[in-house]
This record gives sequence, structure tokens and C-alpha cells, in this order.
Amino acid sequence: MFFLKNFRICSHIMEGGGGNKRRNFQRGGELEKQMVNVMKFSINGIDHIIDGDEFDPRMSLAQYIREVAGLTGTKISCNEGGCGACTVSVRKNRDAPARSVNSCLTPVLLCDGWIITTIEGLGNKDTGYHPYQTKLASEGGSQCGYCSPGMVMQLHSWLQEHSATSELEIDNILDGNICRCTGYRPILDAFKSFASDKCLPDIEELKICKKDGKQCSSNGRCSSPLQTSFNGPKSNFQWLIPASLSDLLDILSSLPMGTKYRIISGNTGTGVYKNDGPYNVYINIAKVSELHELSSNSQVIIGGGVTITDAMGFLGMTGDPVFEGVAHHLKKIASYGIRNQGSLAGNLMMKHAHPEFPSDVFLCLETVGAKVEIAHADGSKTETSLTEFLNLSMEYGVIVSVKFPILEKTSMKKDLNSLWFQSKAMTQSSQWKFKSYKIMPRSSNAHAVVNAGFLVKVDVADNFKILERPRIVFGGINKNFVHAEATETFLINRNMNDHAMFLEAMAVLAEELIPEDDPILHSALYRKQLSLCLLYKFYIFVLGSAASSEVQTGCEELERGLSSGQQDWVTDESQWPVSKPVEKYEAKVQCSGEAEYVNDIPTVRGELHAAYVLTTRGNCSIASVDTNAALELPGVLSYVDANDIPGLNDWTGGSTPETIFCTSRSEYAGQAVGLMVALSRDIAVEAAKLVVIYYSNENVVTTDIAKSMTNPENVLQISDPVGYGDVDFALASSDVVLSGRFTMGSQYHYYLETQVCIVKPTEDGFDIQVPTQFITKLAVVVSKALKVPVNSVNVEVKRIGGGYGGKIYLPNGIAAAASVAAKKLNQPIRLWLPLEDNMRMLGKRNPYVFDYKIGFDKDRKITAVESSIFCDSGWNFNRIDAMSAVNNGQNCYHIPALKYTPFGVKTHTPANTPTRAPGSTNGHAMMEYIMEHAAAELKIDPLELKQNNLMNVGSPVLPPPALLETVNPISSMINQLKTSSDYTNRISEAQIFNQSNKWKKRGLSLVPIRYPHFINGGGIKFHCLISVFANDGTISVAHSGIEMGQGLNTKVQQVVAKELGVEMNLIKIKPAISNINPNGFVTGGSWGSELSCEAAIKACSILNTNLAPIRESLGTSATWEDIISEANMKNIDLCARYMICPENDGLGNYDIWGAVVTEVEVDILTGEMFVVRADIIEDAGLSVSPQVDVGQLEGAFIMGLGLWTSEQLKYHPTTGELLTKNTWEYKPPAAKDIPQDFRVNMIQSLNKTRNSFSGKATGEPPMLLSISVLFALRDAINQSRREAGLEGWWPLDGPATIEKIHQSTGISPDMFTF
Repeated sequence: MFFLKNFRICSHIMEGGGGNKRRNFQRGGELEKQMVNVMKFSINGIDHIIDGDEFDPRMSLAQYIREVAGLTGTKISCNEGGCGACTVSVRKNRDAPARSVNSCLTPVLLCDGWIITTIEGLGNKDTGYHPYQTKLASEGGSQCGYCSPGMVMQLHSWLQEHSATSELEIDNILDGNICRCTGYRPILDAFKSFASDKCLPDIEELKICKKDGKQCSSNGRCSSPLQTSFNGPKSNFQWLIPASLSDLLDILSSLPMGTKYRIISGNTGTGVYKNDGPYNVYINIAKVSELHELSSNSQVIIGGGVTITDAMGFLGMTGDPVFEGVAHHLKKIASYGIRNQGSLAGNLMMKHAHPEFPSDVFLCLETVGAKVEIAHADGSKTETSLTEFLNLSMEYGVIVSVKFPILEKTSMKKDLNSLWFQSKAMTQSSQWKFKSYKIMPRSSNAHAVVNAGFLVKVDVADNFKILERPRIVFGGINKNFVHAEATETFLINRNMNDHAMFLEAMAVLAEELIPEDDPILHSALYRKQLSLCLLYKFYIFVLGSAASSEVQTGCEELERGLSSGQQDWVTDESQWPVSKPVEKYEAKVQCSGEAEYVNDIPTVRGELHAAYVLTTRGNCSIASVDTNAALELPGVLSYVDANDIPGLNDWTGGSTPETIFCTSRSEYAGQAVGLMVALSRDIAVEAAKLVVIYYSNENVVTTDIAKSMTNPENVLQISDPVGYGDVDFALASSDVVLSGRFTMGSQYHYYLETQVCIVKPTEDGFDIQVPTQFITKLAVVVSKALKVPVNSVNVEVKRIGGGYGGKIYLPNGIAAAASVAAKKLNQPIRLWLPLEDNMRMLGKRNPYVFDYKIGFDKDRKITAVESSIFCDSGWNFNRIDAMSAVNNGQNCYHIPALKYTPFGVKTHTPANTPTRAPGSTNGHAMMEYIMEHAAAELKIDPLELKQNNLMNVGSPVLPPPALLETVNPISSMINQLKTSSDYTNRISEAQIFNQSNKWKKRGLSLVPIRYPHFINGGGIKFHCLISVFANDGTISVAHSGIEMGQGLNTKVQQVVAKELGVEMNLIKIKPAISNINPNGFVTGGSWGSELSCEAAIKACSILNTNLAPIRESLGTSATWEDIISEANMKNIDLCARYMICPENDGLGNYDIWGAVVTEVEVDILTGEMFVVRADIIEDAGLSVSPQVDVGQLEGAFIMGLGLWTSEQLKYHPTTGELLTKNTWEYKPPAAKDIPQDFRVNMIQSLNKTRNSFSGKATGEPPMLLSISVLFALRDAINQSRREAGLEGWWPLDGPATIEKIHQSTGISPDMFTF
């Protein structure tokens, strides 16, 4: 490294030009040179001094924190800045505010001088937890826990900068933090409790250990500053740190022609465009003060390096409504973490490099007519418009500043004679009107489908006459479209209250809008119509009160207020701690980052890293695989493929083998061909990208189930029709018969902990650390692949960072691949999938098509239902969950005759796999959809039709010949729900709202469920081993259930404490290990918790029997410790084990009943929506752990919300590659997508189970209730369709995306009235 004048260079000598050399950067004089070899920053109060030569500029701060500093509380999930798991708090200098940053996007070399706080800097179990951590834990805000550290750090960062803040502000700070488990409500409730001036510990006052960066009690002085090195990937690069604009231009002028360089401000663009580069030179502009200046003296000027957050704040304080409007729009960009780090210039340069990027910064600046000042390497400067900037070469140039125009306000000459006769204040006739829009697939942290900006100068008094050329800018149309130039020209000197002229302007705009067709984008038709609607919205905005009252709200955004929630449950204090709402067992260690997940396990000596080589097209042959370039990459050690598998090349054991590594054929794009093994993960991933696969016999790829069904060869009937009664006769005798088709899509599990596995060869086989829901199956697969006995495969699972079914079968292939590599190289292997590989490679929820018929008699009673149930199983028929759809396909209705025929359908996609409530979600949705269809055709309220057809004791239920043996509580539950939700009044209020608002509509839906919970049969069994230690009476419990956030360990702890009569704090739950609990069943289907508890109860019974003589001999005054000590002296076994098997132990199947009222509001002009309120009632029995179960219920409902609205999978039509493969394109619900008012009531009906505490499963049934969102949307859309003159039934399949909503409303331009 060199020191040149007053800028620093951390440099690997760049190869090229005239060979390796050091260049003297200068402008008008020789610059003094001095060697400098360190960079310094602090993490949790520890000074980290690093040698820049040791660190690749691509190494992120998150990697450094985890791999070098050893602080694994900070997680890496998406590695794109899209999930928030990597959030840390940063002060860029002592005077700067603490702000959240996505550490996965931040190069560690960018952090010179930074003061960084990670989750470890707040608190831990040894020194005490921070109030943020304890509150999140106590409120049930952590389930799997993988997102929890990032959540806490987002709150911490916010409150460090905003000590006095409102609940509403805190309600909005999680715009970049994803939680798949909880449904967000408990997190928001916990965080909003800090919306006050309460005095809380400040990070500067906490004592931090200078040895490991964690909170300590030694005044933070236990060691000297930490000097670190890292044996990471090396590359030839230069990292340059200019201290002034002049220095920066010196650097640019000295770069040889063709040098690939990157100017770095925040580096957030790498989360979107990950494949830009590679670069030889990186230029960190953090020290260039000229790029960070703010001025509003005579003109608003903002430096190019100013962050979006600071630009927002500055513009918001100008007092200019136009600039305040820009600030409002900028807040819609990405998330707090991205806005805190990303700069205006960086965003504009991303638009420059990728014209298709719908940049909100560009849109706003171009709309208001801002200009950019660009400095060039030769010292010249250019001031240009944003449109001209796009076509300007930026080679060796830098954006210095953004200059906002002076929007002169026309001043009216004051006439005293006129004022003499006026009692009211005069309003300025000439006004600037600015409005911008960003239409997103979800509430936040999403790029625009279409964004638009409008700026006009109008004379309000003169019929809203447009005085100058307006500015109309659109993004998301095509890469070349910026201004609606023809429309702008047409509107000059036009009156905006002239409706006929407005329609002409719409026609002009419609003609010049030519959206690009792209399979990843929303349709061209939607984007064109949406753009036209936005122009109409702007007109309404300008006209204001001059427009009719019914259309005025059309210009407004959907306003979601402060979120709130209510939770009610049943508890029995005589059974405590069972039924007591206790804190989740692992909650605090999760909220503090102490909870260890597989990828947090420290590396061991000799450990290597692997990355998958995946195919890029499906339905073709593999001609050859060229690994030469990959194997030549420094640090690459080996390529592993099918030739290296000693045993069976199959990771499922299904009817069709699913290869660990495919050989001659690629069934789908994303299939595993092999592994690259290297010294580091980064090298392995890079090497995998260098592998070239050659294909032949490239056939047509089909990824859509309905299209695939047209080829009979793709369809397999998987069983005889299931049902009862004479369906054909019943339908023929019916007074009304209806038929239709219902389609619902797939869903990615979205566990934040992507698939990962560590395999270590040992003296007796292989030790495997892997987050799996099914230890037994995984061990068998690995043993067969390696051709070793099962007892040579030792599998351990402490916890998993989210599963939802995605870690039942899918980890088998990961573990098998890693094990093959470990055996080949005889070294430990860590295989951790990047998010994109995880999504491309692995199966998801099964899509469905239902072709149905239903008959009714004259009394609107169901006579018969018939349905062909088609399940898309991916490229093979191995995992078809259509039978679950069949068993849930009658819901709670009395159906005298029924016939359901299940089919599997093959597509060229990964083999699909169980996803939360697999099949049951689909079957229930089918029946509810049929009832909605029938109600529309019969012209009856859907709820009335449903209540008219409820099943009763003795009604036939599936599978036949079963009959309903218990009272159907749905009618009373509906009545209770209607009262508690104020259903009738809200229906009336929605009608009034809809009549008063032409362009905003509300809809409600009430949906019941009967969820048949099957725990008998199928080889279901769970173990529990309880060990009591004689020295102090403490207890260890090991069971075969897998803790994945559902609170299984908490419930087992509560049950054991109750059964043994001890305090819960005496009990620790140990990891699930294959050799302690062999042959256990999968944890899934909502049975894991209850059966692990049942096994624990039986094991406790054995212990109690053993201890009974001791208890009797010591008397009632004896303490637990006395009893255990005496028992040990008597040589009584203090270890008990039991295997629960439902059919052997008298446990029965049972039904779970529930209902929900959901209310939504829809923007008819855009298709945007939000859930106003959801009221859920569910028969949960006597919940073992109510707070845990409420979280399960809420989380399942919100996961379902995503299934029915924003989560859509798209594939390339030619190759079959998954296009929605990252956080940029795939959008599960965010915190602001949950119901604004979310109420849950867990009741205990008379229908008790035969299980020990009569608790019922809660993890999956609420998923079924979420279809109420689809029907509420349909109800809202119906209000618009009626106004458009459209009546009768119309299909609305899932997911109801914003496009599908908009395209279903029936609106047309003749409805665009003023």
C-alpha cells in the first residue's frame, strides 16, 4: 500500500498495461509517497486492525464479522440485502448517527474508521440481556430465531438515532427485515413498547469484551486491540481511497484505457446486479468531502455521495412541497438498511449501466428537472439533465452533485383596492403540482412494476390551465422510455378540468406507451394500463376538491395505519406450567445471537467448501461437462460428480430415482451435476460458475401445470376415485349443477437458513451436522450413497432456521452430496447453498388444478360434489400430495355423494415437496372456491350458503367409510366470531365506504375450516429420553422431534416440569441425535410437538414409578433434589426412555375447527391492496403453550397471505430456468403486509382429543384460513365490476397478484370521470 498526498491506497499491483508497476497519481506536481498497511474499525468496542492486502474487496462486512471476528449472531441468508438477517448498526465516525446497514452488501474494506455494533454488543446470557432482546423474547417475537438478531439491530439502530419516536414510526422500520415464522405481529408489538422517552442502556455505556467483542463485566479492558488476518481468496486488485475530488480525478486520469474499475459509495447495487465485474480497481469515495455536501442557499444541491436517507431528510426540510414530494417517494426505495448506505449517484449509475432498472431516484430527479454535475478525469465538468446523462459516457467520470431547479412561484402583484373588498386569504393562482407513484408487488422493499412522476405548473383559477411544458416520466415501460414526450407536448396550454381533452391526452399516452415483453416482468398490457391509470390519478390529485367527492380518494395511496393485535386463549392454572403462556425455551439466545445454527459451527482443521454445479435448461440431454477453467482457478481442489458415488445415486428412494448428481440428462433447469470443492466458499461458488455444460436433444420445456395436462403422457391417476354415494345419479337429479376450474400456484418455503450441511469423516464413519426435519431418512440416504452401514452415519440437529416442510426430504440430497465429497477427499466438507441455488435447485409447494362439479336441490342443499384433482409434482411422480387434498376436500360441509379423483402431473420443474399444510391447503381451498362459485350463481350470500350446508354428527367424512363422530362446532363458532368481529356492522360500513369511493373498494369474507388431523398410521413414532443428574437434580431431555421455531422444545419442557413436579429452569433440551433416537419419524404435519410431549409424558411416568418408593419413604416435605439424591444412593435408574406410537398408545385422530373474517381494501386503479383486519377463531384445545401457539397460528396465516397474493413463481419459457430466484423478484409478505388489525382467539371446544392435555395442532390449520384473503379481494373487486356493468361469476385463481386484481376490476377509460 502507498500513501499518496492525502489519499490512501490498499493495493494489489494491477496486472496489465506495461506490466506490474506502481503508478504516481498526480495533477500538477509530484505526490509524496509513504507506505501504509493498515485499516482500522471497531466492532463492539474492539479495534480491528486489518492488513488490506489480506482481504479481497469482495469480502463483505458480514463475512468478516462471522468468519474473522467470530461473531455469528449476524446472519447471512439472501446475501442481497433483501432479508435483513445481516443487519448491524454503524457509525461511520464518532459524530455520525448510528444507522442500520446490510452488512452482506458492505465490503469490509469500506469500513475504515467505522464504529460497528453487532447483536453480541447488546447483551448475552452471562452478563445480562438488553431490554430489546428480552422484550422481543417475552412477546413471542422469535420462533426459528434466524431473523431475530437482525430485527433487534434494526430497532437498536433506529432508537440510537431517534431517541424519541412514535409507535407509527417503529411500525414502519422493519421494511427490509423478513420473518417467515411469526407473522410479524409480536415483533412489532415488542418494538412499539419502546416508543417513548424511557431511559435505556446506550451502547457506548455497555462494557464490551476486548477479546471477543461480546458484552462483558471487565470494563472492556481484558486485552489489546485485535489485529487480524484472513486466508481468503486473493485477486489482483487495487483498493483506492481518495481524500478529495482532485485526488479522485487523479486516480481516474491515471487508469489505463480499458481498466475495469468500480467507484464505491454504499455498494448496495450488488444486491441487484450481482454479476457486474470483475473489477481490477475499487475506488472508495467515502473520504471525498465534495461528494457529500448539502446546500440550499440559492439552490438545492446535494452531493452525489449523499445517502438516500440523508437526501430524504434534507429535501423534507426545504419547505418546498415539490421537494417534499420527492423525499416522500425516496422513502419507498428498498429498505432503511439500503437507504442508509446507498447514495444518489450510486443509484443513478446503476440506472446508467442497466437502463431497464426502474430507478426511483432517477424518476424523481428527472421529473422535477434536476441536473447532475459530472467531473471528468481531465478536470472538465459537465452539467446535464438526467435523460442526457443516460446517453453520456461515464468512463473516467464521476457524479459530483445533483442540482435541483429553482421552481419559481408566480407572484401576484398585490392590489390594495382588490384586497380592500376581500375577507378571505388570496390563494396563488399559479402553482407547481408534483406527484409520483411507485406500484409494487408488496408494501415495501420491492422494485417498481411501474413508477411515474408528474410535474405541472397550472393556473388553478384559469380552469387548471397548464402554463408550461409538463414533465411526465415513467419507469418500468422499456429501457429506452423516459418521458411521455407526445403527451407532454399535447398538454401544453390545456385545461386540466377539460374532461374531453383529458381523454385525448390518455389516447396520446396510450399510443406512445410500448412496454417491453419480458417473462420476469408483469405483462405489457397491465403495465400500459397501469401507466394510464396513474395519469388519471395525477389529474384527480391536481383537481382536488374540484373533482367529485367519489373520485377524490382515487389519487391517494392506500393508507395503512398503525398495526395492532389482540390475542385470547384458554388456560388452566391447575395444570401450570402446562397451558401457561411462557417464554419460548430458546427465545433469549435467539434474540441475542447466541443460538447456534449449522452454519455458525466453527470450521475445523482441514475443512473444505463445496458449491453445486447446476444445469441451466431442462428436458434435454447432457452432452458433456467442461470443468477445465474451474479446476485451474487458484484454491480449487476437486470436482465431484456421479462417478465418485460409491453406492446408490439417489437421494429419495422414491419410485423414480432422484439423482444426487445427474449424468446424461437434465430433467429441469437447476438440477445438480456435481460439486466444486475449494479452500473457501467464495472460490467454490466462483468455480462452479466457470463450469460449462453442453446440451443436446433440447426439447420443449413445460413449466405450467395446465399446459402440461394437455399431454396425457404427463398425467397419472394415482389412485381409484375416493368417495361415497352415487354421484352421477345425484348430479343428474339435482335442481342446479355448476362446474368450473380452479387453479392455484406454487410457493417457495423461504426458510432464511438456506440448505447447509457439514460432513466430517471420523474413525467410525461420518458425523453430519444438518438442519433436517427427518433424521432417520437422511441417515439412510447417506448410508446407501456411501455404501456404509446406517450406524456409521451420525446425524445431529440442534435447531433449524425455518423449515415449513422444506427440510423434510430436500436436505437428503445436500447431505449425500457433501458426504460423497467428504469420502472422496477424506476431509470435512461444508456445503452451504446460496439463495439462488437453493431456489433454482429444490422443489416447492405443489401447484394444483381442480375441475369440479357441484349439485344443489331446490333448498340449496348440496346433493353431490365431483372433482378431478390435479397435482403438479414436478419432473417425477414421487411426491404427490393430492391424497391430502382429497381428505381435506369436503371441509365442514355435509355432502351426500362425493367423488374425488387424484392425479399427478409432470412438468419440467424440480420435484415438488411438502410445504406448510401440503395438500390440505389445496383441498380446503377447492371446496371453499366451489362454495363461492355456487353462491354467486345462486345469488345468495356465501356465508348463508355455507351455514345451510354444515355437516352434523353422522355425516360422511373422508376417507370413507368414516362418519363424523363429534358435534360440528362451526355454527356456534361463526356466531361467536360474527359478534367479536362486529361482522354485520362492518359489512354495512364497507358498503357505505364503497358507495362513497369509486376507486377504493373494501371487501369481506368469512371462511370456516375443518382440519382432519391424522396421527394414526404411516409409521409415526417419536422417542424421548429423560436423564436426571443426581448431583443437583437437573434434567436433560433428548427427543426425536426437531425444533424449527414451532416451540416443540418449550412444550416438552413444560410437560416434563408438570409431570415431574419441578421448576422449568431445571430442564434442558438437548439436540436430536440419530444414535440416541433411531427410527424416529419426520417432524412435520403439526404432529411433532404433541407426540414428543406424549413421549415425554410416558418417560416421566416411568421415572415417577421408579421414584415412587423414595417419595413415599421421604415424605411430602422432601425436595426434588432430596428425592433424586436418595434414589441415586439406592441405585435407582434415573434415566427413562419411551417411544410413542399413536396406534399402540391409544392416541386418536381428531378435527381442528376454526373460522376467520378478513377485510381488505383495494386500489382499483392499480391493483394494490392491504388487509384491513383479520379476526381468527380456532379450536386449539387446551394449548400446552398458548403464546407459542398464537405465534404458530399468526405465522401460518401470514404465510398463506403470501401464497394467495404476492408470491408468484415464474420460469423462462425456453430453458425452464426459475426467474423469481432471489429477493429482488420473489416477494413473501413484509411487516406492512400483515393485517392492520390482527385478532386471534384460541378457544377450547367440547370436542376434546384423546391426547394427554387435549391440546390440538396449530402449525398448519391456520394456513387454510388464509384463502379468506382471496375471497375478500374478490368481494372488493366485485364492487368495481358492478359499477362497470359486469355481473355474475368470474374466476379468480391464486395468487391474486396486483396485476390479476387490476385486470379483474373491469375498469375502462370511460369510467375515468372527474
